Amino acid sequence: MQRVPPDNFISRLYRESPRVSLEEFPVWTLNFLRQVLHFDGAIWGTGHISTKAFHTQTAINISTDIFDQLQANLAINPIFETLFSTQGGAVDMRDVFPDEQFYDSTLYHNCFKPFGIERILSSLHIDERSGIFTLLTLYRYNREEGFSAEEKSIQNRLLYHLLSAASHRQLLALCEQDENPSVHCSAICDCEGIYHCVDSSFLDTLEAHLQTPAVQKFPFPIAAQAHQFTEGELQFDQTRMGDLYRISLRVKNQLDELTARERQIVAEICKGGTFKQIARKLALSPSTVSNHLYRIYAKLGINTRSELVSIANNCKY
Repeated sequence: MQRVPPDNFISRLYRESPRVSLEEFPVWTLNFLRQVLHFDGAIWGTGHISTKAFHTQTAINISTDIFDQLQANLAINPIFETLFSTQGGAVDMRDVFPDEQFYDSTLYHNCFKPFGIERILSSLHIDERSGIFTLLTLYRYNREEGFSAEEKSIQNRLLYHLLSAASHRQLLALCEQDENPSVHCSAICDCEGIYHCVDSSFLDTLEAHLQTPAVQKFPFPIAAQAHQFTEGELQFDQTRMGDLYRISLRVKNQLDELTARERQIVAEICKGGTFKQIARKLALSPSTVSNHLYRIYAKLGINTRSELVSIANNCKY
């Protein structure tokens, strides 16, 4: 197979990845990566450094049972400790375990030999703020085909772009679920508040508005049911997603003082609607719309439509 140059891979990665669904993204990425680097099987997993357990597991040309074996043999796998201490760089198993020791080890016989794995090249990245790690490992099934220094260098270079594209795709997926993504930022976490997926604006907003932001986990208790709550200047909206929870947040603004009906009228005012047009659309009388608008002005301390539109625009309403 003719290999795709790394620069071409990077360009196509950013150009094509937004069109790939979030569920298909890891498999699509690994198959695409095969056009740059030769490997027989590969895994892409994410988890949290507090447990070192995998939250997501993707494998091509190898059983996902490999993740269970990696977890079970974590204590005797030196490549993991090396990856966690020197994150960001590709590590060949030969860098930490000489061949004669590796092929005679319990680790090889329990974890890798059952899957036909003979050569291993791994990269790991940790997001220090969220605690989420991403592991990318390439496998070869022929012992005579070791990974070269050039291939390690290529994987080092591509890992950053793979993670950037993945982060961008996750952000797009989170925004697609928001009715008004311009004012929300989101995270997905478990019942303990451990992040499984989080966009950087979520962490930025927490750090900007909390005096002592929690590190690497959501700083407030997770309720069993969906609900909204407020902490200081922040408004949170929690939705259950199976065993996980989606948390969106935004900074409170002046329009939060309005009722749902009043916010509907503000939205129509911003579209340029007249009293009659708004009344017809919302099934109200023009006088009722006028009364609502009077109360809106009083709550916001303004007197004109232009002031109202300005406030709404500032709130990105």
